Amino acid sequence: MALKKVLTLAVGLGLSCLAQFGSASAQSLRDPTLPPLESGLVDPATRPVVLGAEPGAMSIIVRGGRPYLVVGTRLFSQGQKLGQARIERISETEVWLREDGVLRKVAQFPGIERHAAKADCAANSSKSPSRVAPCSSVQPSGLSQ
Repeated sequence: MALKKVLTLAVGLGLSCLAQFGSASAQSLRDPTLPPLESGLVDPATRPVVLGAEPGAMSIIVRGGRPYLVVGTRLFSQGQKLGQARIERISETEVWLREDGVLRKVAQFPGIERHAAKADCAANSSKSPSRVAPCSSVQPSGLSQ
């Protein structure tokens, strides 16, 4: 009988410790690149606001012809809210978020820009059977106008 009481007490104590430590691990993680608040070097009011759709933490997919933003395991579409920000537009490489009247573009791949390729205007070679000029500035020879 005494063994049963001790065992019940140990199990109850173990469960309460587990519940206490489980809630402690559910706290949000601090940004390791910022100094601690206790140091006095960072004013909490001027800390950058993290919206959750930071580069590298998101993906963009297209399903049924509509683009979606993937953050973690959640799927967001245009018009939905991501934290406090509303998703205004989703393209294949960036997302536009509006928060407190401010529109912000978050690039999926920062530092990488997309440009149209310039046409390669190589001189017309005699080997080419085509009679069409590769560029507007290069005209094929032997055509009468």
